Amino acid sequence: MSKSKTMFFAFTGKAIKQKEKILNIQDGYECWDLKQFTLDGFVEVLKNKIPPVNKNVLRNYKIDAGSKDFFGITEKQFEQCSWGLLIPNTVGESFSYAETMSIINLYSPNFLYPVFFASDMGILQQKYDKDILTYFHTQNHAIFQTKDFVNFYKLLLEQGQYGSWYLPRIQNWDKEDWRLFVAMFLYSGLKDYENVKSSFGWQRESAEMATILEALFTADDTKNEEIIYRLCKRMAVLLSWYFPTVEKDIKEIYKARSAFVHGAFFLQIAKDSPKANNNIPTPDFGLLYKHKEYVRFALVAYLNLARVLKSENVSVMGTLEQAIIDIDLRKKITQETEKIFALMPKPAL
Repeated sequence: MSKSKTMFFAFTGKAIKQKEKILNIQDGYECWDLKQFTLDGFVEVLKNKIPPVNKNVLRNYKIDAGSKDFFGITEKQFEQCSWGLLIPNTVGESFSYAETMSIINLYSPNFLYPVFFASDMGILQQKYDKDILTYFHTQNHAIFQTKDFVNFYKLLLEQGQYGSWYLPRIQNWDKEDWRLFVAMFLYSGLKDYENVKSSFGWQRESAEMATILEALFTADDTKNEEIIYRLCKRMAVLLSWYFPTVEKDIKEIYKARSAFVHGAFFLQIAKDSPKANNNIPTPDFGLLYKHKEYVRFALVAYLNLARVLKSENVSVMGTLEQAIIDIDLRKKITQETEKIFALMPKPAL
């Protein structure tokens, strides 16, 4: 039997306002109100939607309280769930969890934390280092109950391959593929900083965001000088029509990055602390959120442009460099980027 490409992801969060137990968003993409299900009822509907691959996995759905098994969920774990997404088409070459979640997390302004996911192998629990209360209120179902999400997902479906390292796939990758994989891998790491900031290490997030931008816009460039200048110009080609001050603002992230990497941040702490009455440095949440959104939209735009240019056998980075002086090319890039940004929730900057 071939592997099913349909998966289900269950999330916590506030109760959703949905009349139907299952809302068909578009083309088989569904939003489920899990508060309207019992665990037994949910399992039966789930098995109808995603038939188990064989009888051996039937034990991977419901387990007793106290079980240490990661396959299956208990009644108590199911009670934590508020809503879920049925995704009828995934990359399908591997387990597809990381690939699918990478697209979902690019669409959402906040990272999502599934309580569990389900495939034709049954239900698999997910565990996190964070307390559920730190992300409970950011698991926003409403943005996924739209056709815009479905269309966004479909456009970037194949780009979800960069969300996971999979040997048969990576053997055919070129430099552009590896660039996108590295950027997606590093972006997924930013969830460690969401809603959790260290007073003495918060600028590390700036360093990691800068690394993502360098992976996209300057890595393996033929020139080594004026990296920040060239990065800002290429980002401006891609984003300045949507974020008018991005070229100026992105220099802030590099200022914070340099302060952290080169030690100036810690020297400033040492200088200020003796006269600060034990007050420790306060992370700039607003600045970090704004730059994280710049990174997210830059990554979406770059992935989309890589999709568009794939058949032309040209690199995205080279195309962006050319578009700095080629106004007609820049207009074409903007038109393509406008299409996918129009599907995304507007950033709250």
